[in-house]
Amino acid sequence: MDKDNLQMVFLGTHTFTFDLPATAEMEIKEGWANAWETVDVPGFEAVCTFRNLDELQSTDEPMFSYTQAVCVSKIQDWDFRGMDFSSVLVSHEAVRWVLCFPVGERDWDSRGLDGHYVPQTQSVPPDGDDIFYTFASAASSASSKTPIQAVPHLDDLKFLSPHPGDKLAVVRASNWQWDDRRDTAYILPQDVIEVEIVSESEVRVL
Repeated sequence: MDKDNLQMVFLGTHTFTFDLPATAEMEIKEGWANAWETVDVPGFEAVCTFRNLDELQSTDEPMFSYTQAVCVSKIQDWDFRGMDFSSVLVSHEAVRWVLCFPVGERDWDSRGLDGHYVPQTQSVPPDGDDIFYTFASAASSASSKTPIQAVPHLDDLKFLSPHPGDKLAVVRASNWQWDDRRDTAYILPQDVIEVEIVSESEVRVL
């Protein structure tokens, strides 16, 4: 399938799991007040960018421990949470592969405003102009002469083709070259500064 037709969506979980929900929390307007009701849906609710993951977390719910990054072929607009939220409906049949990985505490910006979830890493920082994401099978090529193909944002993982059982890899590089469309970057082994394989991560291809 043409990767231009693919899209990444994101779910939050409290345990490492590949299970995709079949219900969602829908906002029900009752007069001047809003209530929430769990509804059966023909698929599952997700957000379109990793940065919006916290929109799926209710106020009385603990922070998510893991994220599922789901590569899908189609999404549908759905009024789950009103106009201020970016959640969508995804059918299970549209899922191509799922990546589950741990997330850390939210990042707070320089103004002290509430930030967002970040991938949980131990040695390589999860963001920055020199940070890229790829999969373990690609990162292993750093020991050879083959360039690593990587993306600068988790939202761009759709441009990569993971294998079953792959892990998420975070790469810090001193130099890179973009492809013709600037969808992915190619990093030569000698330009790799650090690579961290996120141990609690895995890909399941459906």
